[in-house]
Amino acid sequence: MKTSRSLSSFKNIARKLVSDSNVHSGLRVLIAMSITFIPVLNYNLLPFFEQSSLQMSISLCLGVMASAIVETDDNYKNRRKFILTIVICFFIASASVELLMPYPILFGLGLLTSSFVFMMLAALGTHYSKVGFGAILVAIYTMIGHQSGINWYEQPLLLSLGALWYGLFSIIWNFYSPYRSLREQLAQLFFSLSRYQQQKSALFNEIEGTSREGIFSVRQQLAVQNIAIMARLDQSKRIIQSRFQVCQQQSELNKLNYYYFVAEQIHERISASQYLYSQLEITFGKSQILEGYHQLFLQLSEEYYQLGAAVNDKKPYQHSRRLKWTFNALADQLYLLKQQPEFDNNNEAMQALQAIYDNIRGIDHLLLSLCSYDPVEQAESPVISVEQQGQPTQSIFKTLIQSMKATNPVFKHAVRISTSLLVAFALQQSFQLAHGFWILLTVLFVCQPSFSETRKRLILRSLGTLAGILLGYPILMLVGGSFSQIVLLILTAFFFFSYLRTNYGLAVVFITLFVMFIFNLLTGSGMEILPARIGETLLGCLLSVLAISFIFPDWQFQRFPSLVNQLLNLSGRYFKQVSQQYQYGRSENLNYRETRFQTFQSDALLTSAWQSMLFEPSSKQKLNREVYALVNRCDALVSYIAALASHRHKMQGFENNQALQHLICATEKQIALAYNQQQTDKIQPVITVDEFEKYKPMLSSEVLLIVEQLRLIAFTALDIQVLLQQVDFNHKTER
Repeated sequence: MKTSRSLSSFKNIARKLVSDSNVHSGLRVLIAMSITFIPVLNYNLLPFFEQSSLQMSISLCLGVMASAIVETDDNYKNRRKFILTIVICFFIASASVELLMPYPILFGLGLLTSSFVFMMLAALGTHYSKVGFGAILVAIYTMIGHQSGINWYEQPLLLSLGALWYGLFSIIWNFYSPYRSLREQLAQLFFSLSRYQQQKSALFNEIEGTSREGIFSVRQQLAVQNIAIMARLDQSKRIIQSRFQVCQQQSELNKLNYYYFVAEQIHERISASQYLYSQLEITFGKSQILEGYHQLFLQLSEEYYQLGAAVNDKKPYQHSRRLKWTFNALADQLYLLKQQPEFDNNNEAMQALQAIYDNIRGIDHLLLSLCSYDPVEQAESPVISVEQQGQPTQSIFKTLIQSMKATNPVFKHAVRISTSLLVAFALQQSFQLAHGFWILLTVLFVCQPSFSETRKRLILRSLGTLAGILLGYPILMLVGGSFSQIVLLILTAFFFFSYLRTNYGLAVVFITLFVMFIFNLLTGSGMEILPARIGETLLGCLLSVLAISFIFPDWQFQRFPSLVNQLLNLSGRYFKQVSQQYQYGRSENLNYRETRFQTFQSDALLTSAWQSMLFEPSSKQKLNREVYALVNRCDALVSYIAALASHRHKMQGFENNQALQHLICATEKQIALAYNQQQTDKIQPVITVDEFEKYKPMLSSEVLLIVEQLRLIAFTALDIQVLLQQVDFNHKTER
């Protein structure tokens, strides 16, 4: 028994080493850093530098570290351009530090100007933001390794060479496994879908599903989990776009793109809300049918997880035979339930129950299509648009100038960072802090665009630094030789990158140890700087909090009007495209997919803003109850439209069905009225409950399900309209 467990643990570790992109990032850094210490073995390898071989290796090592931190997951063509850009920027930033270090006033002015410009590069796109961040990081690294009496160009050259070496090595590494990161992103996407489906199963159990409060709580948790799903969808989409820019005729990439295509549809289906779940419990609570749905949802959750594991491990997906049996059993139970006379008067609830079954049956068909994937048959599947995202459409200079507005988040963050770095440098000079650059480094890493993210980083940075120092004391006392410290330095870099994206607090522990070894190798004073390291880290954290609180404070409450308006606008477009497909037929064209993606992403942004507001000072959390209600109703609106989308198909006689067309038109107007408040001076619905009831006798049973969904959408939009008219985002309302 123990042997089998040990074998299973070994297999799990081996699988992680092979498939985990975080581990691969650590391995790349480990190998690249190890090679930078070759000069230690052969001093004549770099004969034109006055520094010692150990100092040269450490400068190269820091170049590798900076390059790895700002690395992008892109195709090899874009990677080459990115590497060339960062090498040039790294050299300029490092050389500027070396030349201006003897002149504190000029250095301070240069730090303020250059850090502002580098941070403003984020206005040009994600890649440029990484270039700016990396350039500032290298400038601080140059301060760490600055030595008087050494040629000014030596450290800039070595740092740039280290960055160039890692960039080239990374290109070669990824050339032999170009889809590993995409596979992991898709796997994590299916894992997120699995968690969402598992959470949604609670709507049908006998705990949460039997109370209005429980259902409300589940809906709230689902909205939060949607944030993670959209983040994975967005990242997967970007990677696929990047790979298709190089070549669109790639069989493996086409297959992975189809997995993404299926994941989008599964997400739409599991987000759907048919009918009111509380009413289902009232109607069918005494039967066992809801427990059957609960079990089916749990099995689907497990199926998504197995699918994610298969994608991650590059293995074929096997559809579960148990899932097929459960579907058939639930279908039989539904049939028997319809025969019972006590449910004759609950036709709408019975239709909703059938609709939920049909929706998840559609998910099963999608999963089966992955088992029988045929490259030729699926060649007509829509491919993600390969247009370059985030590239400036005008000159770089003009884009930067136009971005310098007090309302622009990039401009705000650039002002915060540049001002904070200048204050940190002034404190270093005023108090003659020998290692005051730690204040600057802490500000750079801790100060984030939002207060909530800054607060999280602050706590993790402080605790991680303290834990790293507590670990570092005994290690430095026990390890004395340079070779042993170099080995430990490289290992801490490996663990830092292995945990950087998954556990920032643990990553800080390893980066603290990394820097301790750097100092001990350079000066032999690794232990002496530890008290200063703690104090300067805390001071940097304090500066970051002050910056985000008083320099262009961007409280989440202020973002809600624009976020709600954006979501309602996109929801209107989403609804319009869904309703058109009832006339022209189901389609997964690129325009529809993009609209759906943007709508769900907007919903995730709104929920994320509400979550972030909970981490802000209580004085900045205005109208909590109203904001919470808005977030809940907006998420419900998207879920009801998704339910309508899940059942979309070409309806026979749609052109002649005037009643249905009227209800669709009225629902669309109700959504529009919610975000166009100026169209009405008073709260007035476009359509009433009585009108929905009036049309029901004229409609077939097939259409009644659509009408019920339209009713939910229309009156949710009305709820949002009422809430918006009651809330004043500029002044706190009287209660």
